[in-house]
Amino acid sequence: MGHDASKIQMGTTQSNHREVMNRKGSIAAGKVVRLKSDGTISVAKADGEILGLSLGKDLSNTDRTAYVNDGLAVPVALKSGFTNPTIGAQVAIDDVTGEAVAYTGSGNTYVNAKYVSGAKTAVAEDGTETANGAAYIDMQGGL
Repeated sequence: MGHDASKIQMGTTQSNHREVMNRKGSIAAGKVVRLKSDGTISVAKADGEILGLSLGKDLSNTDRTAYVNDGLAVPVALKSGFTNPTIGAQVAIDDVTGEAVAYTGSGNTYVNAKYVSGAKTAVAEDGTETANGAAYIDMQGGL
């Protein structure tokens, strides 16, 4: 099977320009990772500051989530209903779900990143297509 440019494999990056870290816990690939005061991870703004974007759970069952805190062409999950990110636009993250949403100038968290692709079909780590799409973003210098 060849490469399908209309799909994004969540948990991977298009570029090898990336800095990857990990924390104990499990957050689906493409969602923001935040550090709670007790040292665990979450997607919700109320829980803490952003660490990066999840690449998903460790496949060797070590109960850790890898995340990118600086990189190019990093996949981000789109919140339901957000189907057309503008290439070059600033990225906004939903404060509850940790997914990308439209930039409106207020509300939600606006991060140091720009869209480098429009919406594409997202393929989860288990190989299934997700209900929501995904896009690639550049987050050079971190979120």
